[in-house]
Amino acid sequence: MMQFFINLHHWVETIPDKLYPFRQEIEGKWVRGVQAYQKVLNEGFKIYGPGKTSYRLMIYRGAWHVVGSVLFIITVTFVAQQMLGSEQALYVLLGAAIVALCMQEFLLHPSRYGQTTNKGIFDVFTWILPMAVYVAFLIS
Repeated sequence: MMQFFINLHHWVETIPDKLYPFRQEIEGKWVRGVQAYQKVLNEGFKIYGPGKTSYRLMIYRGAWHVVGSVLFIITVTFVAQQMLGSEQALYVLLGAAIVALCMQEFLLHPSRYGQTTNKGIFDVFTWILPMAVYVAFLIS
């Protein structure tokens, strides 16, 4: 069962790679998707060093984080209201997600991908900002 969740996490995590819309030339052929994403990623590593990418790629991933955060908020709101019947459950679930996200960005990704702390901060910011805005509207 654990392997299922690991595979699911990897599949979800690589959706932006698969849908990378910007074309890149590889061996005289223009490609998009995973191949183009990998080329841009590898070029960033060559230019900026291990674990560092271009700002263009970081902003692209950040946009996906915002989309993922909004989808997560919608899902958590549904679960909290329809299944658990509690507004407090919403805050607990969002808090747990933030803790898990911080662990992922500051523990898992640096060890797995060599991700820098600055990239982790940017990723956490792009995930948490929509959640903070949502909670602010709920409270007011």
